[in-house]
Amino acid sequence: MKTQSPRARRLQRANRKSSPGLNLVSLMDIFTILVFFLLVNSSTAQQPQSASLKLPEARIEKPIEDSLVIQIDDQSIIVQGRKIADVAMIKGQSSPQIAALVDELRYQASRRPLLEDGEPALQAVTLMADREIPFSLLKKLMVSSSEAGYGQVSLAVIGLPQDSSSEP
Repeated sequence: MKTQSPRARRLQRANRKSSPGLNLVSLMDIFTILVFFLLVNSSTAQQPQSASLKLPEARIEKPIEDSLVIQIDDQSIIVQGRKIADVAMIKGQSSPQIAALVDELRYQASRRPLLEDGEPALQAVTLMADREIPFSLLKKLMVSSSEAGYGQVSLAVIGLPQDSSSEP
């Protein structure tokens, strides 16, 4: 019978040991970072993504509901983060509606689920328009939204604190 050297016996014992377990510390770190990221980025109020967009100020009675968002600054019209048209091009048109916006809104409406009875839900849109936008452009936006089937149009504003002296 062959006798094994001490080194061979050590290697044999090392090979018999079970494989190392799952390292949970790294996994917990990843999930902690993920939770903080989600907490920071989850907000009930929608914020304008453009630095050049300055919303008007007003007193609000109720916060805006979750709806399709159209951002309008002095350069472009953006629907759900996607640029649709240039403002300079739209101002020069004599048409009462914006064709590219109507097409995009109809596409967005087709992606929304239907109600239980098969009818589409009442479509709502929120306009985040710069305070310097001319009313003629806002009118075109509202006409385009209405043409695409979005009957509920809201204007986003920066909420001012309620004046407690004017309320009963």
